[in-house]
Amino acid sequence: MFYRFGKFIFRHRWWVIGFWLIIVAFSAVFASRVIEPLKVGGFSDPATESAKAAQVLADKLNYSASSIVLMYQSDTLTANDPEFIAQVQASVSELKTKFKLPLNIIDFVTNPRQVSKNGKTAYLFIQIEADGEAVAKMLPEFKAALKQPQNLKMLVGGGPAFYADVEKVSQSDLYRAEVVAIPIAVIALLLVFGSVVAALLPVMVGGMGVLVILASLFGLGHVMDLSIFTLNLATLLGLGLGLDYALFLTSRFREELARGRNKEEAVAITLATAGQAVVFSGLTVLIGLCALFLFRINLLVSVAVGGILVVFISVLAAITLLPAILGVIGDKVNALSIKRLWRKGPAKAEHEGFWARLSHLVMRRPVLVFSVTLAVLLLLGAPFLNIRFNSPDASVLPNTVDSRKVYDIFKQEFNENDINPILIAVQTPNGSILSPENIYYLYDFANAIKQDPRVVRVDSIVTVEPRLNKVQYQIIYANRDAIRDTFLRDYVTQYAKDNTTLISVVSKYPSNSLETKALLDKIRNSQPGNGMILQVTGATAGVEDIVNSLYSSFPMAALFVVVATYLVLVILFRSVILPLKAIAMNALSIVASYGALVFVFQEGNFSNLLNFEALNFIEPTLPIIMFCVLFGLSMDYEVFLLSRIKENYLHTGDNANSVAIGMQRSGKIITSAALIVVLVSLSFVTADIVLVKALGLGVAVAVGVDATIVRALLVPATMRLLGHWNWYAPQWLLKILPKASLETENFQPNQEEKEIAKV
Repeated sequence: MFYRFGKFIFRHRWWVIGFWLIIVAFSAVFASRVIEPLKVGGFSDPATESAKAAQVLADKLNYSASSIVLMYQSDTLTANDPEFIAQVQASVSELKTKFKLPLNIIDFVTNPRQVSKNGKTAYLFIQIEADGEAVAKMLPEFKAALKQPQNLKMLVGGGPAFYADVEKVSQSDLYRAEVVAIPIAVIALLLVFGSVVAALLPVMVGGMGVLVILASLFGLGHVMDLSIFTLNLATLLGLGLGLDYALFLTSRFREELARGRNKEEAVAITLATAGQAVVFSGLTVLIGLCALFLFRINLLVSVAVGGILVVFISVLAAITLLPAILGVIGDKVNALSIKRLWRKGPAKAEHEGFWARLSHLVMRRPVLVFSVTLAVLLLLGAPFLNIRFNSPDASVLPNTVDSRKVYDIFKQEFNENDINPILIAVQTPNGSILSPENIYYLYDFANAIKQDPRVVRVDSIVTVEPRLNKVQYQIIYANRDAIRDTFLRDYVTQYAKDNTTLISVVSKYPSNSLETKALLDKIRNSQPGNGMILQVTGATAGVEDIVNSLYSSFPMAALFVVVATYLVLVILFRSVILPLKAIAMNALSIVASYGALVFVFQEGNFSNLLNFEALNFIEPTLPIIMFCVLFGLSMDYEVFLLSRIKENYLHTGDNANSVAIGMQRSGKIITSAALIVVLVSLSFVTADIVLVKALGLGVAVAVGVDATIVRALLVPATMRLLGHWNWYAPQWLLKILPKASLETENFQPNQEEKEIAKV
């Protein structure tokens, strides 16, 4: 089928090129605007308790956890100086009239906790009745409504500012990564091919594919919610896969020309071999990405949608546009050659080349090589056993943006849990939450929490005034309209409506600490009494819920990926053993990348070299994204290597020599392809957002390990140990498998292959 498809592409090559030029020209109009419809959030699961509690608070109390923090600092004045207060008040004097969304300002005059210990730093808490994403989009209007104080330093932080800074930094990260990646890829391809034309072809085809991908994301972003982090992953995958696939096809085309094939036959055979491997390779990547649909997290669904789009366009460009161009230029693919400084003396025969000799060396001591290599890979992955999860906050941003500066100041001068408390939504099934019976139980419940040694304070309608006792609260709230104290009346009006109230608990310990998590569990296992129900949200609850949601679904997603990949590889290789080996090799590469993720970003090793501060945690979706993306991406090289091994095995029936020849023929190209993906991935390590930096390093480590340690050592060792069992499949299975095996049986071996088979 692929052979005939290659003939079709060659005969209609000009039509194919024209079609792609039209699509690329149309895409160029929208690609630069791709970030407009994308969203920053997407890290929550709407089915979790914390998400439901947040929705209750938003619906019933108009409470938004995403509030803006206005931070003020002075070198000379303190927050209780009249001039300091006057300048702060002047800075927000027109905020309520000029900013369109309704807001409430909690100032440091009425809440002394918003003043630092030295008195020179204070903040305003701006509660806005809208979600953080919507406020982030309107942040320029918010800032325009502010007045800059004359003698104070003013910074804008909080959730909406964090979202806005993520969007801004993502754009600069993407631009920087492209500027770094493309020149490096061109240089690497020049060294691989030794020809300017051959080197530029993959870059051109890959670049055209990325343009179409970005334009497609722009369109999809207007009809569904897509996370902004999809953009970085789509660009990384688009460049990596596009260059990889084009490299494999261009290399095979040149190989067929060198064998004396004409252009049409060379294109047809290229698609029948490398082209088919590209399609199956893309299918394995697709399987991993589809597993992300099993999660309820918008970020993961976004990555799945963007990734599937990348694979489809990358494969389509590789098997249509590139063969059409190759069919036009023919022998000119080798034009503008450069001198290969590394080549000395005459070229060696295939069975004497570096990769062939290495594979034979490994296969002489397969047990020793297998044991040592396996131990090394497991050692690399060992740090993953100490992984700690937390949700992304401003610490993932560079310390040059305002939201990160506010975050750092808050950690230094205040209790960070003042803006990250445990939030309890309490509801009564009948009547008002302010009824004497409900106040009776709420008072006991809130004060019991207050007595916990891990708690700094409890803010609620029954603890707002410490001088009042239970009976006094019951009397006062029996007639809310008669409350004389302005602060108490405003507090109750804001935090108690109909059948709902909010209790805020501030922990002494960081939100991701074991102590705060234990406090959260205690609260969730408590009951207020009188039939009232509680739901808990906040940063700690959100992380706990999202981790439980993700990793309860992860085993099923991993099983889906493994089983589906296995079935695809069984069809491709017509063996039941070879796919199992390929999956095991893949898993080891991913384990090594997981270890690197924890070793570098959680523990902070090489932080100075990579220009970031240790997170002390890993964002919980990152390992899942890496597994689903890397399982297919790393499988690329296994598919191409085993394809070349089987191609020779079908001709000779000699397992050991087929491994050597397959390694030799694919070694340089696979190493080059992997090197390009590693370099493209490492270009994302230059990102300012730590999550993007971590993803780039994780992909680079997994692909690098897979293309070197796994392919050069483990693959030949295991192939030797398994011998002819590599190719085993029961006859009944062969009879029912679709005819999708490698289309190499139609191509006769050359003389050298026949001679090697006799050795």
